[in-house]
Amino acid sequence: MGRLIHTSLLLSASALALPAAAASAATPGGPQIAYAATSGSTQSIYLANADGSGTVKLYTTGNKVGIGQLDMRPGGNQMAIVENSIAGGQGILKIIDYSDAGVRQAVTTIAMPGCTAQGIDYHPSDGSLLVARYCNQANIQEVRVYANGAWAADPLFGYTNGNPDKAAGKVRWLGDGSGFLWAEGDTTNGARIDRHSLANPYSPVTIYAADGLALAQWFDVARCAGALDASCEKLLVTNQSGQIHLITFNDFGGTDGGVLFTSAADGHYSPDNAHILWRQQIKSGYQLRIDNQIYAKASGAKDWRF
Repeated sequence: MGRLIHTSLLLSASALALPAAAASAATPGGPQIAYAATSGSTQSIYLANADGSGTVKLYTTGNKVGIGQLDMRPGGNQMAIVENSIAGGQGILKIIDYSDAGVRQAVTTIAMPGCTAQGIDYHPSDGSLLVARYCNQANIQEVRVYANGAWAADPLFGYTNGNPDKAAGKVRWLGDGSGFLWAEGDTTNGARIDRHSLANPYSPVTIYAADGLALAQWFDVARCAGALDASCEKLLVTNQSGQIHLITFNDFGGTDGGVLFTSAADGHYSPDNAHILWRQQIKSGYQLRIDNQIYAKASGAKDWRF
């Protein structure tokens, strides 16, 4: 086990021992944590409070369909997911609306002909959705915004005309929405995470460089209370070896602060950046943890909204 970034614990052992139960009172926006768990050949999404209580099932996929990513809108009541199906296609984008009690209201499949979603992230404040897409069989790799039921006319950034040496993956807004981070790679510069400013998105700065050509499995950026500063200029990166690294960055690059967890995946910050929701691989599958406390048995995507 790698060293822990925090010494304080969010959950007590007694709280973790409580059985999952229906919420006694609805939380504004719905429960703060969402996670996917596999049952047979389907996956289900559950919502729960940070202490593990109030668990409700929100959504179940079709047969042999997995959830590649889920992201909760800040403020709650809506979630975007990316589904991957053996028979029905890859990178299918859906939006799920739900009540404060976690009761599903609507599921909308977002049309994007010829494109698949590689990564998604809600804007910190305006409710728009940032989507990394492959289009025309990856001849176009782009980052585009979906808002108010429509796609933006132009991408924020992208490659056109195809390039077999390029690859791209997950995408996240910066904590203050002033730009975004995108996992990219090519045979010349290797795999990396680049920072793109909205003021000049085609002049990116590399803040994390991976060993070789394997893109980061996942990364999450710290939340900001206001403008981007040292408190939220950090991210959690899960590499292909199953290590979660702490990366700090500025306008000019990034610094690898070392390994936080091993046998790990999908590190997410809590709303105040004080705790980490992550997934640990064990012999029987995966356990979802907050810091070093077991939270739930979960095999798939997750999020902790703010």
